[in-house]
Amino acid sequence: MKIHQDVQLFATILDGESVQHELRQGRYAWLQVAKGAMELNGKKLKAGDGCAVAEERTLQLSGNGEALLFDLN
Repeated sequence: MKIHQDVQLFATILDGESVQHELRQGRYAWLQVAKGAMELNGKKLKAGDGCAVAEERTLQLSGNGEALLFDLN
């Protein structure tokens, strides 16, 4: 798939685990929860929820489910 943007795309499946992603300075993120329930930096999200992230350097994702993370410029 071609994306004509400065983006990194990450997919994760969590089963009670936690993962962390560091955003470089000047970058933004979009998290899309595909299945299950998760927490992003303490904010509860469920399947179908999306979350825009700005002015954060560390993203901590935990829970049970599947999600996509778009690291954007």
